[in-house]
Amino acid sequence: MGHLSHGPANRGRRVLQTAAPLFVREPWNGVDVRGGVVVLHDVLGVTDLAEDACRRLARDGRLAVSPYLYYEHGGPAFDTAELAVARREMERLRGEDLAADIDGAVSYLKGRGVSWVAVVGFSMGGYLATWAAAHLDVAAAVAVSPSGAGAAPWDGLPPLEKLLPEVRAPWLGVVGERDPQALAVAPEGAVVTIPGAPHGFYREGLDPALWGRIAAFLGGA
Repeated sequence: MGHLSHGPANRGRRVLQTAAPLFVREPWNGVDVRGGVVVLHDVLGVTDLAEDACRRLARDGRLAVSPYLYYEHGGPAFDTAELAVARREMERLRGEDLAADIDGAVSYLKGRGVSWVAVVGFSMGGYLATWAAAHLDVAAAVAVSPSGAGAAPWDGLPPLEKLLPEVRAPWLGVVGERDPQALAVAPEGAVVTIPGAPHGFYREGLDPALWGRIAAFLGGA
């Protein structure tokens, strides 16, 4: 079964409570904060992937947070062998709660005095990053292997292709070549295609070249 990824026994991680608790990473070694980023996890929860994304962004001078979107159920995190269980956990989420959690994370960063806030999301988080770019005051959004093409992950929300025309901030999609639904709905010229990669390709590791592209896209702060 999945393990709890927040709470008293959180392995010394810094966790703050807003709407959803936040995993937080700040720039260190005297690096000035030059913007903030909300990292939205995939179906597996706040795993090492989301934490590592926050650390990489912090090394680049970003104040990075990742909300525990499963917090109402103990904040479980899953591994890839538990994908079916993780999907059932994802299906328990509600659109209005997710909106409040993401808005809370953005508000936390702005409350820290960060005026430039971007959103980066993976799979379901990529869908939510697109939603944030359409509905919240964010400066940029990156959707890595976004889900939701054809049908949103949750009832009552529009599919990805209906969200994209509403996006109000610069948007970058990072899509596997073997993920035809996501490729079909993405705006021309706004997508990095990973050759031969399926949906969820990023779980094999955070490729430095890919993160170089994301960092370059987020370089405007």
